[in-house]
Amino acid sequence: MATLGEARADAPMFDLGAWLVERRGLIDGSEAAWLDVLAEFDAHGDWAADGQLSGAEWLMWRTKMARSTAFEKLRIAHELRRRPAVAAAFAAGEISYSAVRAITRLEDTSPEVDEALVVVARDSSVLGLEEAIRRYRLNHDQDRPLGPWQRRHDRRGVCLDRGYSGIGSAEIRLSSVELEELHVTLDAFLDRGAPVDESSRADSEGGPTSWAERRADAFMELVRTGLAHAQEGAAVGADRYLVHAVVDVSGQASATASAQARSGNGRLVGGTPLGEELERILCDCSVVAHVTLGGEPLDLGRKTKVWNRAQRRAITVRDGGRCRFPGCQRSIVDIHHLRWWSKGGSTDICNGCLCCTRHHTLLHAGFYAEGDANHELVFYRPDGSVIDVSTPPGSPPVLDLARN
Repeated sequence: MATLGEARADAPMFDLGAWLVERRGLIDGSEAAWLDVLAEFDAHGDWAADGQLSGAEWLMWRTKMARSTAFEKLRIAHELRRRPAVAAAFAAGEISYSAVRAITRLEDTSPEVDEALVVVARDSSVLGLEEAIRRYRLNHDQDRPLGPWQRRHDRRGVCLDRGYSGIGSAEIRLSSVELEELHVTLDAFLDRGAPVDESSRADSEGGPTSWAERRADAFMELVRTGLAHAQEGAAVGADRYLVHAVVDVSGQASATASAQARSGNGRLVGGTPLGEELERILCDCSVVAHVTLGGEPLDLGRKTKVWNRAQRRAITVRDGGRCRFPGCQRSIVDIHHLRWWSKGGSTDICNGCLCCTRHHTLLHAGFYAEGDANHELVFYRPDGSVIDVSTPPGSPPVLDLARN
C-alpha cells in the first residue's frame, strides 16, 4: 500500500479534474447548439413529417426522453431564442446548463435583468444564482400583486401518480371551502355506523388500522359511491371491474385469470402491475375470456364494417389500450381498418388497430400502415417512406375499470 508522498502506480498522465472541466464546457457548448436547432425544428413543425402531434412527443419517441425532460428542453430552447444575452453566454461556455435552466424559469424579464443574471451565474455558483433569482422574484411580486390563478399552489387541480410498486399518490388542490367540504365528507364515510376512536388518530407506522389508512378507505368508498351514482346504479364489484382472462389454447399461457393472479401477471390497461390486489378484485368482477392460439387472437367477428363488442375488447387487450402509431401513448382511441373497408378490407382483428383521434385522421389523410396488427405494423409517410415499426406491447392487461 502506497504511503503519503509516494507516487501512485496508476497515476494518470494528465490532470483528470482539468479534463472533466474542459469536457463539461464542450458538452454545454454542444447543448447550446442543439437547443438552437431544436427551437428552429419545433418552430417550423418539422415533427409533423413523422406523423407526430408535437415537438415534445417527437423528442419522447426519437430520443427516448421522459415527458418532463422533453417539455423542459423545448421550453429552454424557445426561451434562449427570446433572450440573446443568456443564449450568447451559454454558447460561449461562460455559464452552465444548470444556470440557463434556472434563469429561463423567470418569465417577462428585461434584457438588463438577463445581463445581470448572466454576471451572477458567471461569477458565483448555481446556488448563489438561485438565491439571486429568489430575491428578484420577491421584489417583483411586491410590485405586482398576484391573483389566485397566477401561482401554482393557488390553482385548483388533481394530479395522479400511478407509481411502480403497487402504491401511487393523488395530489388534490382545492379552495378552502372545497377542502372543508371534502373533510366533512370523508368524516361522514369514515367508519360509517361506528363511533370514531380518537386514540386511533395517531398514525401507527404501517399499521393496518392507522388513521391515514382509514381515511384512504373512506376516500375510496366516497369515490365508489360517486361512480355508482354517475352510472345510475349500484356499483357492485361486477360493475366496477372488468377482468380480461386470456386463454391460450396452445397451453403455453395461463389458462385462467386466477392463474394469472397467482403468477403475478395482473396489470391495469396502462401496464401498472397489480400484484396481490388482483386476488381481491377476482372475488367479485365481470370476466371476459379472450381465446388465442400461440398468442394470436382468434377471429371473433363477421365481415361487416362495424366492430362488434368482442372484437373491440380483443383489440384493446392486444394493443394495451393505447394508440399504435409510433411514439403515441394516448388512451382515448378508435379502431382503424388498416385496409379500408371501402377498398375491400375486412373487419377482422388482424386488420384493426387502436389509434387516437388525431392519428386516425392522419391515417385517412395520406399516412398509412401495413401489416398484421397481431404481430407487426409498418407506418408510412404520405411519400411512402417508413416512419417506424409497431408491435403489440406484450403481456395483455387484465383490468379495465368501469368500461364493460
